[in-house]
Amino acid sequence: MIRFGASHGRAGSRARREPVADTLSRLSEALARTMTARDGLTQQHSQRVQRWALALAHETGITDSAILEAIGGAALLHDIGKLGIPDLVLQKPGPLTRDEYDRVKAHVTIGADILTAAAFPSSLALIVRHHHENWDGTGYPDRLRGEDIPIGARVIAVVDCYDALTSDRPYRRALSHGSAVAMIHERRGTMYDVNLADAFLGIVQHLRDGAAREGADRPRTRANPSWLEATAV
Repeated sequence: MIRFGASHGRAGSRARREPVADTLSRLSEALARTMTARDGLTQQHSQRVQRWALALAHETGITDSAILEAIGGAALLHDIGKLGIPDLVLQKPGPLTRDEYDRVKAHVTIGADILTAAAFPSSLALIVRHHHENWDGTGYPDRLRGEDIPIGARVIAVVDCYDALTSDRPYRRALSHGSAVAMIHERRGTMYDVNLADAFLGIVQHLRDGAAREGADRPRTRANPSWLEATAV
């Protein structure tokens, strides 16, 4: 669970903020559980995105605790707006129509509105709103470009893409790690911040290399844990 506001400010102001921070943390958990009840696969995806996003944030030198809290909270709740999208659209096994695709794209604004109405920090809601913006300004909903896109949204954009590509979806089977890496590399500088994309690809390669070495040295008495599990932070 992300602990909002747990490490900021003077003792007095921190004490005043703790009830609010605790409420936000409980609400974050409640929303996450709501997502699980609606679609367990989406929530598992969000949990993986949270781990990846925090790992990438630390790797790229983000140390401000408020920014890390916003990234962690937004990563867990980045798809909360899909609660407002019909299952017939989200679970459609074939290509979406233009109207259906527009409805899916609305999840970013729906999600930001949910978090704003629930009094989450504006920085968190903005990350959720902008996590599908593209570096070159071709994304949605506001066609932001470059560093106008919040850093947290740029972080989540990369890791969300990787996990989505390497997971089964109603309309396709999961892609291989190599195919996902190639797609992200090709899109760096257009869809994704080059520095963040390169750092993330370095993280996943390092973890895969480490898991391969560990697997080679470990007696095969049982199945080795997935390399993805090593990303917990």
